Amino acid sequence: MARPKTYQRDEVVDRAMELFWRLGYEGAHLAALVEHTGLNRFSLYKEFGGKAGLYEAALERFLGYLLEQYRSVLTRQPLGLENIEAVLRSLQYGSEYYGCFMINTLTQKDTVPAEAVARALVASEEIEALYVGNLAGAASRGQIPANSNIAGLGKMLQALDQGLHIQGLAGATDAQKDRVITAVLAMLSA
Repeated sequence: MARPKTYQRDEVVDRAMELFWRLGYEGAHLAALVEHTGLNRFSLYKEFGGKAGLYEAALERFLGYLLEQYRSVLTRQPLGLENIEAVLRSLQYGSEYYGCFMINTLTQKDTVPAEAVARALVASEEIEALYVGNLAGAASRGQIPANSNIAGLGKMLQALDQGLHIQGLAGATDAQKDRVITAVLAMLSA
C-alpha cells in the first residue's frame, strides 16, 4: 500500500522556486532543494522526476504569476503608451532583487533544462505580443506616429524590459531605471 503524501505540492514548488530564483539551476544543489523544500529525495524524484522536473514546475508556476501581471496591465483598454509605462514602472529592484526568473532561465540556457528554456521563450513571445498590441493601440490613438514599425518597436520594448531586469541584477537603482523608461517613452512619442 502506498504511503499518503505528507507535503503540499504547491508549497514544495514555491519553496523550490525561491531557491532556484536566488541560486540558479546549478547553484541549487539537490541537497539544498531537499532541505529547503522539506521533501525527501525519494519523494522529489517520484513527484517531479528529479531536479530538472522540479525546476520546470517552479518556472511554470512563476510564469503563471508573471503572465498574469503582464496581462492585467497590458490588456487594459484603451491600449496604448499608458499601459506600457505602467508595466515598465512596476518593476522594483530593492535589496533582495534576484532578477526575473524567466530572464534568469534564458541567460542560463546552457545549464537549465531545454524544456524550461523553450517555455520561457514562449512566455517572452507572449509578452512581446502584448507590447505590440499596445503599440498598435498607441498608433491608432495618435500617441506614436501612425507609420511606426510596430513589430520592431515591440521587439525593442521586450529587449528593454529584459535589459531592465538584468540591470537590476547588476545593481542599477530605481532612479536609473526610471530615467531609461522616461527616455524611451519620449522617443516613442516623438
